[in-house]
Amino acid sequence: MPRKKKNILWSPQPKQVLALERPEFEILYGGARGGGKTDAGIMWMAFSYDENGNPVYQNPMYRGLVIRLNAKDLGDWIERAKFRYRTTGAEFTGVPTQIRFPSGAIIRTGHLNDEDAYNQYLGHEYQQMNIEELTQIPSEVSYTKLISSCRSTVPELRPQVFCTTNPGNVGHDWVKKRWRIPDVVTDNVIITPTEFGNRAFIHATVYDNEILDKNDPNYRKQLEAIPDENLRRAWLMGEWGNPIIPGSIYKDEIDKAERNGQIGLYRHNPAYPVHTYWDIGVGDATAIGFFQFIKGTWFWIDYLEDS
Repeated sequence: MPRKKKNILWSPQPKQVLALERPEFEILYGGARGGGKTDAGIMWMAFSYDENGNPVYQNPMYRGLVIRLNAKDLGDWIERAKFRYRTTGAEFTGVPTQIRFPSGAIIRTGHLNDEDAYNQYLGHEYQQMNIEELTQIPSEVSYTKLISSCRSTVPELRPQVFCTTNPGNVGHDWVKKRWRIPDVVTDNVIITPTEFGNRAFIHATVYDNEILDKNDPNYRKQLEAIPDENLRRAWLMGEWGNPIIPGSIYKDEIDKAERNGQIGLYRHNPAYPVHTYWDIGVGDATAIGFFQFIKGTWFWIDYLEDS
């Protein structure tokens, strides 16, 4: 993927090949900035192959969906897709943009700005979904609601979800847990078995994108010069251990508490009452913290998040 021809329009780099050839239903291509994730997703949406060995954009029954949290952030994806799809006869029309191919195949784009945005895809059938910047989705519940529309009644079209992301942002924790990503990734591919089939995580670093490094070597140098160690390792090496999350209010305090040994395993003590603190959550999950006040010290013993 894609197959070699005399006139090569795009040739994937080795890490992109690993991502594009995965057979699992859920694929996450994640890690550093500049790892080639967006181009891989663009090519996957049109040029992955059906069971008959034909590019999916040639199948009149093919329906794909490209999703990002904010519609305006899809502008770059669409402009790059126009270039990558230039030989297919694709037409880009409407708001939000629909990509229509001469065969009748359609790729739609959409956003997840509000709760209604998740619901609008219920009942649809998309054989392939490309979710850009997955960690911008705040909860696993919202994600699973979205991918429930990824299915296929077309025998030659296999349903798959292809996600891309960087470490950090509001969905960092649930994404890391769902794909069992370690703090420091040493394997190129991590397979997570589930009762519904396997999930695959493909790790990307900025050093995997040799084309970017050749054309713009200063980009890598800029990342290497980031003063914050956590941000530098996340954006440069795609590490997931201690991310920078936009909007985090207490990150510095939590880092300090960890250095001081205040973060550990504190079990429920039945001799003391349990107090709860609730964040009701409007449009996302409700969060409940469980605390005990023991001998002048507050202990945070448990946490529940649900929707």
